[in-house]
Amino acid sequence: MYNEAIKILNILYVKGHDSYIVGGFVRDKLLGINSDDIDIITSATPDEISNIFDIDIKDNYGSIKLKYNNYTFDITTFRKEEDYFDNRRPNSITYIKDVKEDLQRRDFTINTILIDKDEEVVDYLNGISDLNNKLIRTVGDSNKKIKEDSLRILRAFRFMCIYNFRLDNDLLISIKNNKELIGNLSFDRIKNELDYIFSSYNANLFINMISELSIFKTLEIEPINRVIETGNKLSVWAQLNYSDKYNFSKEEKDYIESIKYIIKNGINNYTVYKYGIDINKEANKIIKENIDIDSIYNNLSIRKKTDIDITYEEILNIVNDKSIINKIYIDLENEILYNNLNNKKSDIISYLEGDKR
Repeated sequence: MYNEAIKILNILYVKGHDSYIVGGFVRDKLLGINSDDIDIITSATPDEISNIFDIDIKDNYGSIKLKYNNYTFDITTFRKEEDYFDNRRPNSITYIKDVKEDLQRRDFTINTILIDKDEEVVDYLNGISDLNNKLIRTVGDSNKKIKEDSLRILRAFRFMCIYNFRLDNDLLISIKNNKELIGNLSFDRIKNELDYIFSSYNANLFINMISELSIFKTLEIEPINRVIETGNKLSVWAQLNYSDKYNFSKEEKDYIESIKYIIKNGINNYTVYKYGIDINKEANKIIKENIDIDSIYNNLSIRKKTDIDITYEEILNIVNDKSIINKIYIDLENEILYNNLNNKKSDIISYLEGDKR
């Protein structure tokens, strides 16, 4: 993908336009991190790009998606952004020809480093120095940058945690003075950034900082106990009390609730049967019990409901009430898994008949 991006830069250059790779890809490349998230900036307007590559493209405020040799690239025209509204988006943009001026609109210096058509690194704003010093610093006045786009507060925390960097003192002061602006963000936006943070092994760095800055209430989250970092975002969410305004998928909710159940009840035959090996191992990173989960699984009397040595029809013949069949299955699972009942049809029938349902 990188080689294709360089080809695009050279095509645009031949047509008289300056172009660069910018942002996260360059930052990560210099840090030795693999990435295929390539953003291109250029002096060419969307219409000019459309003509050069002979394609119809949708202009989204100066940003377009270009499909080139089976890859898709985000390409943005050099621009100025003015009069931000709702602490998130600019009211207007103006196309410009100077890449240095374009870089002034960006958030942090570590995201302003460029790669040109000759694969040379271009650094106008000392981003490399900040990378080397593990420093997150805004481009220009930090207070202005935060007020323009309050998502930058969470992005600063994200880079801090992912890369184990520190925040520039001016940036930290600006975050403290403008922290209430986080409340203007949607919970989907917030969750997206928190997912990045919780996927790192520095979740507690973030938790400690937002505690010091009193941001828990604004984010509507609070740790139940000290958070154990596992590199799994959902495991961290399971260790928090959080608002129902956060929109989790059904799969995410099920995973979180499973982890919470195991944390509360411990690892045993039932939890390994019900939730499987992987989730129990993930939960074990949090509760840190010395348990051989593979061995538990290998020695389970049953591994699924159909392993119970009695059929639905046989249960119904005994209890004669369809409405309680599911409850009976749950009871049998527990009795068998906790070794209170042999998984043998005659024993199960005797148990059900003796229970006089």
